[in-house]
Amino acid sequence: MDGIPQRAVKKRRSRPQRNRVLATMLLMAGTHAALAAGPAEEELVVFQTRAAVSIDAMGRPTDIQLPEQLPEVVASFVRNQITQWRFVPPDVDGQPRAGKTYLTLGACAAPVSEGYQLAIDYKGAGPGAWRPDGRSPPPQYPVEAVKQQAGGSGLVQFVVEPDGSATLETVEFKPARSRRLFQQAIEDWVEQLRFMPEEVDGKPVRTRMRMPLHFERRLRGTVAANAKVDKPECMALMKQGDDQRPVALDSPFRRLEGGG
Repeated sequence: MDGIPQRAVKKRRSRPQRNRVLATMLLMAGTHAALAAGPAEEELVVFQTRAAVSIDAMGRPTDIQLPEQLPEVVASFVRNQITQWRFVPPDVDGQPRAGKTYLTLGACAAPVSEGYQLAIDYKGAGPGAWRPDGRSPPPQYPVEAVKQQAGGSGLVQFVVEPDGSATLETVEFKPARSRRLFQQAIEDWVEQLRFMPEEVDGKPVRTRMRMPLHFERRLRGTVAANAKVDKPECMALMKQGDDQRPVALDSPFRRLEGGG
């Protein structure tokens, strides 16, 4: 990871006002909060957010759309950082083209004496989530797997089609002997996935994705989908869960290292 941009946002707020801003952050998709023992760290908030970004043929972001739930002071900071980034534009017939992609970002807000210290971690570009909360519901846990108290982990590769639907390509599953119990559930899950496809030169394009799945039975019968968050440091927290999210394998947009 290259340098994570940080900035202290100076806002004179009473503690109740600060709590309202942080509560808004906690309602956003993918939010995790780390509550440390010390009072100075008790409001540390780590979350993921998304951005729909139009990129011109020079690789410059020209239009940035952020979730409405983002507090304005945070949205302004995120928008400013993305504006400074540069991307390798898609190539069509040897010519660079403009397009649109969807960024996944890790973010951390830590209280300081004059406001908040904000940090942004670029995680990748790819198709956008269809649901407003940015999440995909986990697969159904197969009844037969419940009966046999079976679990396991899968690595699923699929293609996001231009219409936003998903087409399954491959499934790797461990332990291999349990794959038959989960195969149909995975196929059904991929079939119902929906995305906002990336665009090149005004046309939606196919993007190959890879997604890890973890089937783990718990007391309430849920599928474990998120890593535990138990460290207070912003940088470490923003890294957690990276192995739990979908990754675009061949997005036509690639951020230039050091490009902002």
